[in-house]
Amino acid sequence: MRIQSIEPDSIAADLGLQPGDELLEINGRKVLDAIDYRFHETDPTLSLKIARNKEVTLYDLEKDEGERVGMDFEEMKILSCGNDCIFCFVDQNPKGLRKQLYFRDGDYRLSFMYGNYTTMTNAGPMILKRIIEQRLSPQYISVHVTDYEIRKVLMGLKKDDHILDKIELLHDNAIDMHTQIVLCRGINDGEVLTRTIADLSRFHRHILSLAIVPVGLTDHRFGLSQLGKVDGEYANHLLDFIEDLQSRYRKEIDRNFVYPSDEFHILAGREIPSATYYDGFPQMENGVGIVRSFIDDCKTQARKFPKTLPSSRQMTLVTAELPSELIRREIVPPLHHVANLDVQLVVVPNLLYGRSVTVAGLLSAKCISSALQGTDCGDLLLLPPEVLNADGLFLDDGTVGHLEEQLRVPVFVYDGSWRQVFKKLGSIAKE
Repeated sequence: MRIQSIEPDSIAADLGLQPGDELLEINGRKVLDAIDYRFHETDPTLSLKIARNKEVTLYDLEKDEGERVGMDFEEMKILSCGNDCIFCFVDQNPKGLRKQLYFRDGDYRLSFMYGNYTTMTNAGPMILKRIIEQRLSPQYISVHVTDYEIRKVLMGLKKDDHILDKIELLHDNAIDMHTQIVLCRGINDGEVLTRTIADLSRFHRHILSLAIVPVGLTDHRFGLSQLGKVDGEYANHLLDFIEDLQSRYRKEIDRNFVYPSDEFHILAGREIPSATYYDGFPQMENGVGIVRSFIDDCKTQARKFPKTLPSSRQMTLVTAELPSELIRREIVPPLHHVANLDVQLVVVPNLLYGRSVTVAGLLSAKCISSALQGTDCGDLLLLPPEVLNADGLFLDDGTVGHLEEQLRVPVFVYDGSWRQVFKKLGSIAKE
């Protein structure tokens, strides 16, 4: 582990450690990554083996409980996925995107740290032991199907990865898990789905939730397996099936256990369930309950919307095709009650991935600029959340600044606060 920086006035600084030094061991145990370091750093008595220019030094120290040593490290190498799933979204990316979007992440550490889903295929005995020992809980696991013959077809397995044995081991050691099934029509649905859910429900004490999400299909599936789309009729049948299961699970374990993504409800033309349906929203980042949370949050904030703006303002809301009717019905009306505010909604088709991709989070800067060229966007263009990554980039590496230059309008990405939206509107000077 190469040290990237040393915190001022820290133990590491007092020891004279420097960026570029390598931490080899703590208390005689190899340090593999920053999680390893954080786990062993909690010990009150430490023996640090440090290498500098091939010279190794041992530092013995005592510290207060909770006190940090004060070292930060270079980014850890991410473990790649051990599968070749026929539905993998990475394989459906168009050419020309940034390199990171073509990497298949399969790292159990990112699952713990950020809620990334992994298949656990590459989780051997040492990894499982580490998860248990260091309490890397919860883990987010893409199960998809438990039948091995179907797993071979769906996930490209070369040998049995014993997924249920791994889940049982984690369960018996009190590691919490959130699981998901990417549903591929005609492959892991029907009786196969029934069995998968039954297999997972046996571990309901520590499998806290099971999400079912529809397979995502782009226009860039060249040379890949043919997969069927989910339509309204299919979604309705699936929801009926899930609701029967939920009724039973709620009686047996006091929660629904299995949760379909919002997309199924929208495709089926059904109302989004109430907040109680989602049992605390354990999989909102997976598109399960995010619509209900957004609607309820907007209704709560709408009570504090200004009755009027000091001067007239026009705002354009951008959304994708899937949530457009919900936005039109639930979000636009409260904004229309604000005097001096004119609101228009623009539905943007996905040019990057194709019209079959209809969620807002996968809109690129080019999608938005193409749809709005020649449109009077008014005083502010409001974009949906999650269109930018942590570096402020769209999927096509566009930026908010470039979009503002192209469309000649201030652009704001909704961050969960309508108060900030109105503040932004108020700060814009009229020409």
